[in-house]
Amino acid sequence: RPGTPRRSSRNRLAVRVPAGSMAANKLHWARYITKASFEFSPFAAGSALGFLTQIKSQGVRQAVPKMDIAVKRLRVPRSSAEPPTPRMSVTFVDGKLLDLDLRAYTVKHIYAEIEMQTGRLELEAMRRGKPWI
Repeated sequence: RPGTPRRSSRNRLAVRVPAGSMAANKLHWARYITKASFEFSPFAAGSALGFLTQIKSQGVRQAVPKMDIAVKRLRVPRSSAEPPTPRMSVTFVDGKLLDLDLRAYTVKHIYAEIEMQTGRLELEAMRRGKPWI
């Protein structure tokens, strides 16, 4: 039952959280994303793989079921010693496209960029008087 205490595996008292309350707040950053596409090389270091695993998680899929995720794995040409540039593009509900070069970003910076756009969309929704979703 929601809100009732239960014992966790470490013998600490834990409280069950009703669906849609705190769990939804953790996934607030994904709320206004309609499409996310990734281009990366799995052999190159960077934040693409870390963020990709988080955006494809079960919780995000349940919170934002209409979000499309496209993944393109880039191959390293044999003649080139440098891997291709990892990129991520995110489309929001208003049609704005955020295109990021993932060599310059950490996962924390990606979240900050998305949160900035989420704040902009919430402000616009308040100004126009109706929500985006």
